Amino acid sequence: MTPLVHSLPAFAPWSFDRAALLALGRAHHAAYRDARPYPHVVIDGLLGDARSAALAQAFPPPTHPHWKRRDHVEQAGRLSQLQRGDFADVDPALRWLLAELGGMTFLDFLGALSGQRGLIADPHFVGAGPIATLPGGHLAVHADFNRDSARHLDRALTVLYYLPTAWDDAWGGELELWDRARTRREVAIAPRRDRLVVMAYGEDHWHGHPAPLRCPAGHVRAVVAAYYYVARAVPGDDDHAHGAIWA
Repeated sequence: MTPLVHSLPAFAPWSFDRAALLALGRAHHAAYRDARPYPHVVIDGLLGDARSAALAQAFPPPTHPHWKRRDHVEQAGRLSQLQRGDFADVDPALRWLLAELGGMTFLDFLGALSGQRGLIADPHFVGAGPIATLPGGHLAVHADFNRDSARHLDRALTVLYYLPTAWDDAWGGELELWDRARTRREVAIAPRRDRLVVMAYGEDHWHGHPAPLRCPAGHVRAVVAAYYYVARAVPGDDDHAHGAIWA
């Protein structure tokens, strides 16, 4: 019989502190709600220097065999799509982070932060997961896809957690948030390690990092992305909902 469990190297497991994370979400709710050009928040120090440094070391290098490289007008020098290979050979410490981002505590944190109820994580990390941008790479200003068509869910939030081993702001790579008319950049967020960005989804929520990266060889703009969804409410769907029926 084929083994059902892979043997992985040992590492120190951890979990988010539920009370502390909920308090963090509530504390930043007003800033998230009132942010311009659309709701978002930047939180530094999510996991602390030691843990984030270890995760940065665990981030897949550009030589990882399962990266898919994108080189187009809209995006260049970008490595992603490790989920298509089932995150094979990804360090277990990073896989643990992916699991925590989909867990109850982090979902409740996002709810407290955004005010959005019923958030649903994506365990398949479609379009998300670890993403690396190489020197000279870029991502044009864009608005994200709006639906998880396989599960019939609406996009609600984007989470970006930055994990470069080191980053000099002179290298560029800022996440740019643009006004709804795409006439000007309103916010620029440097991709520093242990920085969390949470953004609301919107058809006119324009963002990207369009300028080519100026980081030297051996450095990449490393980020873990996660997307969250909600079910579209339909009147009458729950009219006949009930609890357990006992024999």
